[in-house]
Formats: sequence, structure tokens, C-alpha cells
Amino acid sequence: MRIILILFLTLSFFGNEFKSYDAKFAFETKFGDFPLKRYFTAKNNEINTRVKMQVFWLKYSIDSNFRIEEKEVVSINTIVQDPFRDEPKKFSANFSQNIIQSKELNNIELNSLVLEQLASDVQVRLNAKYGIKNYALNIFDNTKGEVVSKNYQQLDNEVVKTSFSEIETIVVVATSDNVGPIKYFIAPTMDYLIIKSTATLKNGEERVLIISEMPKFLEE
Repeated sequence: MRIILILFLTLSFFGNEFKSYDAKFAFETKFGDFPLKRYFTAKNNEINTRVKMQVFWLKYSIDSNFRIEEKEVVSINTIVQDPFRDEPKKFSANFSQNIIQSKELNNIELNSLVLEQLASDVQVRLNAKYGIKNYALNIFDNTKGEVVSKNYQQLDNEVVKTSFSEIETIVVVATSDNVGPIKYFIAPTMDYLIIKSTATLKNGEERVLIISEMPKFLEE
């Protein structure tokens, strides 16, 4: 019995909260729709996630590492290539408890936990999975190069129509004094994947990111 209990605890500790996957999305803007790819690799709750998007001749990418510790996401580092931000267009940043370190950007001293943008998406998924409906996160905004505080609230569920099916989703809205609101549409039947998000800019323009094909969940 003791051996079985130890084995159970070991599996619980090293098991992944989420599955690895590859997924294709469409980024819908007033300038046109652009394909975006997301790669999510999880092993023992150590996660690497990447985003790649081509906008005309410009390449946008994020490559981030983080981990999940007892239902809390902890950022480790990120590499960002963003042709739409002010210089520098490419930078890297390392996250620790007290500081975000970057050769290209000014270091940012911290007095609370701060998440990189892709890591914050996973915290949103994790909170939806465990029924946490109201919370706040401090997020390092890649475009602004600064920390932005956001408040999150769960709304009524909605059905999202995709190219391959209609999916019931948990809806969470994030609001901030610094940026416009973002809505997340989270699919419990698809490993709590964010299958759609809508961002409303300060000028009222809405940008939509929606899954375009059935995601490929990878074998463990």
C-alpha cells in the first residue's frame, strides 16, 4: 500500500496540467487575416511555448519558457521578435522573483509576481480549469516593454463557431487602465485551450484570434 501511495504521489507531482499541442489560428484585423501558429510543449509542468506569424514581409515570434507550481505559473524567460514595436524590435528577458533582466530593455525591478504574456494565457487556462472566476495578474507587455496590471472576471458561457465545429466555452474578460479589454474563450472539452480571443484597442478597433483547424494534441 505504501509503495502504491508513493507511486500515486509521484505521478501526481510530475503529471502535466495540460497536454502538448500544435495549433493553427487566424489573426483577423482590418488590414486582413493572417495565419498564426502556436506550439506548446509540456513535460513535468516545464513548458515551452512558441508563436509564429507572418504579416506581409514581416515576421512576428515569441519563444517563452515557464513552469507550473501548485496551480501557479512562473515565468522563466522569453525571446520576442516584434516588428510592430519601437526599437528594439528583438529582445530577450529573464524573469526572477525580484527583477526582469534584459540586455536590450531597461531592467525592471519587481515587488510582486509578474508573468510574461504567453505564460499569463496559461494562468488564465489554469484558473478556468479550477473554477477561479475573479483575480488579478501583473503581466509584462511585450509591445510596451512594461508591466501592466489586469483584472479578470468570468462571464456567462458562450458557444464559439469554428471551421470544424461549435464549441461551448468559458468566457473570461481582462480589463486594465493601460490597454483595452481582452476576452478569452476557453474550451473545457479541448484541454481548456483558448480557442478564441478578442482584443479591443483604445480606438475601438477589434482584433480577433481564432483557431482555424482542429489542434493536434501530442502524445506524452
